Amino acid sequence: MNLEKLEKLANLVLKEMPSSAAEFRYNPQYLSMFRNLMAVASESLPDHITLFTSTNIFDSYQAKTVIKHLLEILEIEKESNSLIKEMKIFESADEKMKQAGLSFSKEDYSSTFHNLNTAFELIIKDKVGIPTTITKINTANIVEVLIKYKIEPHLYLNEVRKRVIDIDNKTKHQGYLPSKIDAINGIRAMEDLISKLRNKELVLSDEVRNKICEEL
Repeated sequence: MNLEKLEKLANLVLKEMPSSAAEFRYNPQYLSMFRNLMAVASESLPDHITLFTSTNIFDSYQAKTVIKHLLEILEIEKESNSLIKEMKIFESADEKMKQAGLSFSKEDYSSTFHNLNTAFELIIKDKVGIPTTITKINTANIVEVLIKYKIEPHLYLNEVRKRVIDIDNKTKHQGYLPSKIDAINGIRAMEDLISKLRNKELVLSDEVRNKICEEL
């Protein structure tokens, strides 16, 4: 489902939610509507799947809070997609950083890392010159190339590899649950890297560019 349809569905479900906690709890219709929305949101916004699949909802207030959070995510996501279409890739990465901060504020640290990793992927695409039509890239391998050849700012890239990429991979593939401290360190590493790369071009030799292309 595209984001516009998901937004309409979320607003519809939010409008239908009862004000009474008891009515929500004892009327299966409302819980079914909410769970259906979370299932659709999980497919449309995989970076936030942890929030949508692990939330235990017991009353209408909690349900409304999650739906409002979903609408906040959708607003940022739409802005990010708009910037990508306009080829403002670095600015779209900033939007992903906003999503990471929003997830952090909700104590959803797995989604925080998914968004940090997506922001990093967008930045690398922009700075290395990878076409936006190539949707999936192996950021870990590309970073290894940049660090191996000491491409500046390689120390900051190495920090993001440790603080963001490695933890995101552990979260996705090993069931690791990142902590609040992990998330703080990851956000700091990304913010430091962004400050270094915002107005800097990576100097890449033909050899390095070819190595990066091999990793796509």
